[in-house]
Amino acid sequence: MLKNNLKLFFRNISRNKGTFLINTVGLGVGIASFLVLAVYVYNDLTYNHFNRNLSNIYRIQEVYEAGTSTATKGALFPEMQKEIPEIINGTRIFDWDGYRLSHEDKAFLENVYYVDQGFFSVFSFPFTEGNAKSVLDKKYNAVLSRPFAEKYFGTDSALGKQFQVGFESVFLTVAGVVDIPENSSVKFDIVTSYETGESISPWIKEVHDWYNTFSETYVVLQENVAPKDIEAKLANIVKTKFLPEGENKTKIGLLPFSAYHAAEESNQTLIIILALIALGILSIALVNFINLTVVNALSRTREMGVKKVFGASKRHVTQQIMVESFVMGGIALLFGVVLLHAFLLPAFNALFETNLSLESFSLSFLIVLLLGIWSIIGIFSGVVPSLLWSRSKLVENLQGKIMSSNKGSFSKKASIVVQFVIAIALISGTVIIREQIDFMLDKNPKFDNENTIVIQTDFWQHQDLEAASGKLSVIYQELEASPYVASVNFTGSIPGDYDENYNTFYPQGESALPNISLRKSYVGQNYFKTLGIDVLSGHGFDRDATALQGAAVLNKTAMEQLGFTRANGQILVEGREGGTQYRVVGMIEDFSYQGVQRTTEPLAHFFTEQENLMEWDYLTVRAKKGTTLQVVDLIREKWEALLPDIALTHFLADGKLNDYYEEYKRVNTLITWFSILAVILSCMGLFALASYTMARRTREIGIRKVNGATVHEILTMLNADFLKWVLLAFVIAVPVSWYAMQQWLLGFAHKIEINWWVFAFSGGMAISISLLTVSWQSFRAARVNPVEVLKEV
Repeated sequence: MLKNNLKLFFRNISRNKGTFLINTVGLGVGIASFLVLAVYVYNDLTYNHFNRNLSNIYRIQEVYEAGTSTATKGALFPEMQKEIPEIINGTRIFDWDGYRLSHEDKAFLENVYYVDQGFFSVFSFPFTEGNAKSVLDKKYNAVLSRPFAEKYFGTDSALGKQFQVGFESVFLTVAGVVDIPENSSVKFDIVTSYETGESISPWIKEVHDWYNTFSETYVVLQENVAPKDIEAKLANIVKTKFLPEGENKTKIGLLPFSAYHAAEESNQTLIIILALIALGILSIALVNFINLTVVNALSRTREMGVKKVFGASKRHVTQQIMVESFVMGGIALLFGVVLLHAFLLPAFNALFETNLSLESFSLSFLIVLLLGIWSIIGIFSGVVPSLLWSRSKLVENLQGKIMSSNKGSFSKKASIVVQFVIAIALISGTVIIREQIDFMLDKNPKFDNENTIVIQTDFWQHQDLEAASGKLSVIYQELEASPYVASVNFTGSIPGDYDENYNTFYPQGESALPNISLRKSYVGQNYFKTLGIDVLSGHGFDRDATALQGAAVLNKTAMEQLGFTRANGQILVEGREGGTQYRVVGMIEDFSYQGVQRTTEPLAHFFTEQENLMEWDYLTVRAKKGTTLQVVDLIREKWEALLPDIALTHFLADGKLNDYYEEYKRVNTLITWFSILAVILSCMGLFALASYTMARRTREIGIRKVNGATVHEILTMLNADFLKWVLLAFVIAVPVSWYAMQQWLLGFAHKIEINWWVFAFSGGMAISISLLTVSWQSFRAARVNPVEVLKEV
């Protein structure tokens, strides 16, 4: 019986190649689209789950009156290990140190991570070379990520190979290579021990005290030990060790590492939206598959009638259609998986710079998911036409007529509504996301992003820093003397690249606050003049250098939080009593030094000088208006003349700032493509339903034409029947998409207002597309000669 049903299935395919192709391709594309989003969502929801002792890992937080920080004091973890026996393991991570690392002829500036010995016991990174046991016990041993190893060594084994640190006689030896899972919150290129770091950079030991907070700290608690069980011991550490001793109000919190990604890294609103899009796309594809299957069934009613004449029972009819549905569903599923693997996932990975694959799913979950999709396709696409055929009358079958009953009409109209709700919501979301991105890009950054050029000093590439500093000084002087240049400056920060470097300051004298946490940046003379940042009060480091020692310039937000209205030389003390004192000499506008999606933080710039200019990260040059291209040419000329062996890296002042918006551009691209897909799939479904409806109403149309109805009147009648359901979808979609986008926009400190025209545009587009889709079928039905359709009545 199965063999016979399969023969009938393939015979039917050969007769209806176009229908089969549209049906399987449409469903396959829908399945592939669902799977690519499902992989992304699953990857996000299972972050850090590869760690074997995940349920007992906690990330340490320092909780202050003003907020919470996941950066901790360097001396905290050793003290916790000593005083709290419930902590069975743990590690600090310090990633503030970068070097030129070289192997043979390859050299790059690399960020080196320093960790404690327990690092690879806390985190279960799979080793591809070496093993976790004692891998960092030996000084100058290092462990690499697999992509990092491939960058330097290709496909060769990395074990035992060495990196030269800078231009010194210091070498790191590769003791292991790990394959870091895509969904790991802890990622690194190269990691070595604290002991190694303190030997290479002695300053690291100095900042690991009871004051500075540069480390990340993770601990593993004993089984069945909860954070509340060690609260008293943590409070005692704060009381006896934190400065000022006995007076510090900081609390130590333990955030479960299993919840860390969702709490601190992931955009959960976006994940929910993408999950709903995935389910919506799959739902549209499945409904279309069922509808197209039903439409295809209309052409086979005589075939079913003949089968019944020759003794086929309802069970036989049902078996045949169920076999056909499962086989067709299997083909569509296979096509979707191939499409996913060959095209969609590579494109998605390129867009989001990820490395996702079907292997991102656990094997058991993947099997259940694919079998579940196949079962749903087979059952639901088989039940409807099998019921249609098995319950139809024999005479009607032999005449090629379809059932006269209106059963199932509601479900078909409901499918139109569901499909267009999803399509309209996606179109609206695409427009709103694009509007928000444009708003961020177009928002006045309050610095000169058109005429200011940034040059990277790339200090790490120079073996003789003093010689390089002298050449850089010549470039500076020649640029400063150019008639095209308005100002030149050396700086450690530029918009888009401000270190996460904070400290507490308290003002001498009266203030609105007893102390304030300021984000710190160190810059040279004329920084604000060169960037074109408005000075609202005082001056912006444009005086003689001798008058700028110990000077600070605060942004408007910092001044307001301190209760200052003007910069009048107020004294700020850093850290605690007896700390470094700074004079507030200027107040600047709140310019965009980080993405505008973030709230403006209180910011302090401190004047500093560097004897060796290569200790600066950037040289900034402000061209006079209309001369930017001439200044760029001048920079290239001077650079090639003095530093010909070093590639010039330069960009406009907002170059790094715009990187903050790349993720949102990617999301917009993704949703745009899925919006287009949803519209196409919805139109396919609408086309199928229109075909079905026209087939059922052919005789009705003929009778109306005989009684004098015009083609225009019939066209209007048929279109109106579908249009009302699209309008209902619009009514449902507007509040749904408005709420979803409002939730998404909550993640932005500066955001757009959602305008009514967005929904009018989305609804108008959906209605126009649906009218075009239905009108084609309606026009064909309205133009049919009534004699042809009535002669068989």
